[in-house]
Amino acid sequence: MVNDTAELLGERRGYAPFSPDENSLVLFDGSEVYSTIRKQEYNGKIPRFRRIRGEIELYTSDTVMQNPQFIKATIVHQDQAYDDKIYYFFREDNPDKNPEAPLNVSRVAQLCRGDQGGESSLSVSKWNTFLKAMLVCSDATSNKNFNRLQDVFLLPDPNGQWRDTRVYGVFSNPWNYSAICVYSLGDIDKVFRTSSLKGYHSDLPNPRPGKCLPDRQPIPTETFQVADSHPEVVQRVEPVGPLKTPLFHSKYHYQKVVVHRMHASSGETFHVLYLTTDKGTIHKVVESGEREHSLVFSILEIQPFRRPATIQAMSLDADRRKLYVNSQWEVSQVPLDLCEVYSGGCHGCLMARDPYCGWNQDRCVSIYSSPEPVLQSINPAEPHKGCPNPKPEQAPLQKVSLAQNSRYYLSCPMESHHATYSWRHENSVEQSCEPGHQSPNCILFIENLTDLQYGHYYCEAQEGSYLREAQHWELLREDGAMTSHLLGCARALAASLWLGVLPTLTLGLLVH
Repeated sequence: MVNDTAELLGERRGYAPFSPDENSLVLFDGSEVYSTIRKQEYNGKIPRFRRIRGEIELYTSDTVMQNPQFIKATIVHQDQAYDDKIYYFFREDNPDKNPEAPLNVSRVAQLCRGDQGGESSLSVSKWNTFLKAMLVCSDATSNKNFNRLQDVFLLPDPNGQWRDTRVYGVFSNPWNYSAICVYSLGDIDKVFRTSSLKGYHSDLPNPRPGKCLPDRQPIPTETFQVADSHPEVVQRVEPVGPLKTPLFHSKYHYQKVVVHRMHASSGETFHVLYLTTDKGTIHKVVESGEREHSLVFSILEIQPFRRPATIQAMSLDADRRKLYVNSQWEVSQVPLDLCEVYSGGCHGCLMARDPYCGWNQDRCVSIYSSPEPVLQSINPAEPHKGCPNPKPEQAPLQKVSLAQNSRYYLSCPMESHHATYSWRHENSVEQSCEPGHQSPNCILFIENLTDLQYGHYYCEAQEGSYLREAQHWELLREDGAMTSHLLGCARALAASLWLGVLPTLTLGLLVH
């Protein structure tokens, strides 16, 4: 559409898949177009990475990938224009047929953007600079391996240094637990430039496989033949940091990720991850500090649709600070600075540790919308101490009349996954729920109500030195009290220190 007028583009084979369920990638860069889509519906069963528009059409050899599932492609402009690279990420069948080996391996492949094909009839229409490397995402301390790449997001370096671009990868294991591993483009580039080739034991030809040549020189046939028969490098790409471990791993099955680099009011930099789950929700996770000493906090679970459904795609508009997600039926716009969801006054606002939000004029507000500095305390273990009032408000008293010997249970929503929740009766702790509790509620079940079990019950949330009274119930004898205001569970569940509800977005807190 140009000025509300439809203009025909002509034939565009390779721009769109023949089926909506077909795995595909299309990458646009100026007048160049790269695609993994078959050119004919009933031909070309072997998936290929193609340049379909540009100086010369090229495609990958049929033997260099085994049943690939393409995930993400990007072009990286390096120090010299002839050295510009195309990197694409994919999964493929594991060539190791050991019964204990995983079925899939995760890969990153490189191509030289200026690749002009080869000199021989076998190489003239093929990428001559293809190499692939394994992406590793494992935690040796817990012996957990995550080998199934789900999604990739590239976060450019703010200073424009391409080597410092961070590559966030979402991985899963056979039990659908997830891990986030972070790599650098510099490390990926070094692996391809320096590693030997798997299964190749002779001296490498000159120029070595994968090397980009200046002045559009064709790749010598010998170099192409070695790379075509031994496309995988020996060295694996490992996460950044001295321990080479995941940024974090989770019991949730994450599928897509975008990352927003933002600056809090103090000027400190945070990386905020938005991760989609297989339940159609989005988890908001904050990474603070340097990679070697980073802290990771899970903050919110967002239900972006009126009709719960699988999230098909997610896109970040960093300039407008909006997240766009779509399902089969809806497209939703989600603000990154959702500050009005945090109830509980100053304590609730600061304990959320949301870098987009701060306390100002008796409200939890976005740092972008406030004309004056806001009160923030993101990293400290006890951020609530920055509030002017020393203690949070007490929970409202709720009463219920019950007959003797009856059964009853008290439920307290665990809005924070950092806190320990306890039910206290008078001065005795009756039930305690630690962080990581399986249920979203801390439940106290009274099987047979006796005289001693009437009275006041308090649900308290403890995080460090921070103690909040989340709920307060009084159980009364049925014959001696008026039936209480049993707005009950609905009001109790809605009353939250860390969470509120927006009319258009349903938001909840993670329970790790």
